[in-house]
Amino acid sequence: MKFLLLITLLFAIVFPVNADSSLYERGRAYFYGDGVEQDYEKALLAFEHAAKTGDLDAITAIGIMHIIGIGVEQNDVKGLEYLRKAANQSHPKAQYYLGAMYYLGIGVPLDLEKAFSWISLSANQDYLFAQHNLAEMYENGKGVSKNLEKAFEYYIIAARKGGIESQIKVAEMYKEGIGTEKNIEKSEYWLKQIEESKVISQ
Repeated sequence: MKFLLLITLLFAIVFPVNADSSLYERGRAYFYGDGVEQDYEKALLAFEHAAKTGDLDAITAIGIMHIIGIGVEQNDVKGLEYLRKAANQSHPKAQYYLGAMYYLGIGVPLDLEKAFSWISLSANQDYLFAQHNLAEMYENGKGVSKNLEKAFEYYIIAARKGGIESQIKVAEMYKEGIGTEKNIEKSEYWLKQIEESKVISQ
């Protein structure tokens, strides 16, 4: 199964903007080299200061940095502690990553039911990657009974937010009548959306 975590966690770390936290924003600036020289250790230090104030974005960022080993020695166990702390306070990105760790069996025993539970919580807070991955889990019966109608439901939610992978799935499902009624016109509509998205991203 294509699981977007492998892309988002390992290759495309995106820490969201948080204008309400100057400490977090300082860490983010050092992490990306935005207006300052890129320095992962200084980024981590700033995130740690922000985390002491209860900043959930910062706590999640620290967890990810430990899991990947950027700016700090790689440590799945410590990274998971941070993710769990933020996830238990309903932070959608932390919930998604924690679920993904259970899905992949990284730092914890592989547990698809726990993966589904955490990713569901994230998806229901409108986190795009979680919505796409939840759809995949429903489509393939991973951690939950296979349900193509629910898969389509979450794919189209993510597709409407601009998720290209989800748009591709929606176009395919309309074309084949999988999880929804067959509708060639709607399939072609989504194929057109995909092409427009590709043009914009170029």
